Amino acid sequence: MQAQFHCDAVTCSMNQAKPVRAFLYTDYSIEPHTHDFYEMNIVLGGKGTHLIENASINVKAGDVFVIPPMTVHAYCDTDKLDVYHVLLLDEFVLENRFEAAGFPGYLQLVEIEPFLRRHSFKDMFLHLSGSQLLQLKMDLSIIEDKGGFDKIETAPLIRHTALKILYLLSAWLYKQTHGTNKSDAEKNDIAIVRALEYIHRNFTEKITIDDLCKITFMSRSTFLRSFNSICGCTPSKYLNDYRCERAVSLLQSEQFSKTGVAHLCGFCDLSHMERALKRGVEETISEEISQIKINTFR
Repeated sequence: MQAQFHCDAVTCSMNQAKPVRAFLYTDYSIEPHTHDFYEMNIVLGGKGTHLIENASINVKAGDVFVIPPMTVHAYCDTDKLDVYHVLLLDEFVLENRFEAAGFPGYLQLVEIEPFLRRHSFKDMFLHLSGSQLLQLKMDLSIIEDKGGFDKIETAPLIRHTALKILYLLSAWLYKQTHGTNKSDAEKNDIAIVRALEYIHRNFTEKITIDDLCKITFMSRSTFLRSFNSICGCTPSKYLNDYRCERAVSLLQSEQFSKTGVAHLCGFCDLSHMERALKRGVEETISEEISQIKINTFR
């Protein structure tokens, strides 16, 4: 799926003073596009199809999911679809990540579930009950554009409430994922999510297959087979790609030197990071060319 347009934080009136925006789209549909900020979608009513990269997933009232920066997505085949949007500046998410990463369900909500949805077509996003939606609407009214607190002097309240919403949704997702009466297939998926959370928390350190097998309580062969089936790649490739993703985010923030970023992201040195980033770009270009060829001959 090719993006038809790109929207950036500046055109959406987002900056360090106002890192959060929130508003409702009614009877919503939109063509493929990208943006350089995080977007949380909360489906309040109706139904439709959410397209993200090469995945297509049906959505309905109560579904909640996050779209990371630079991810092509769209809505089609909608029927009275009402979607509440919460936009979060990339820098805002990054500066709060260290603390948030330790909160149950956060990494799954913001980083892992979006990956699984666009790469393995896994439907593992959060679904809220009617009572949970009502509870959430009270906090959404605080951060809503042109609401009672849409002023520069109340920015700390809006930032605090946005984090509260992220933590609340993370807790609900964790409870939903780790609830009782799970099938063997669902338990297997949860085990791989635990491994992914370990990678996301410890990507700066050396991580071995044995480490991940211990976390998932799987044999080496079973773990490797399950991981590849769910993630579409080996654990080592996933780890390397994730390190590159974090490196790009830190480089764009311009908070650290290139050498500092290499150290913070688990690379041996600067040259190691540069080789990994170059290889990642080459693989992306190769995949895009392959997709163009496939579409051309269909």
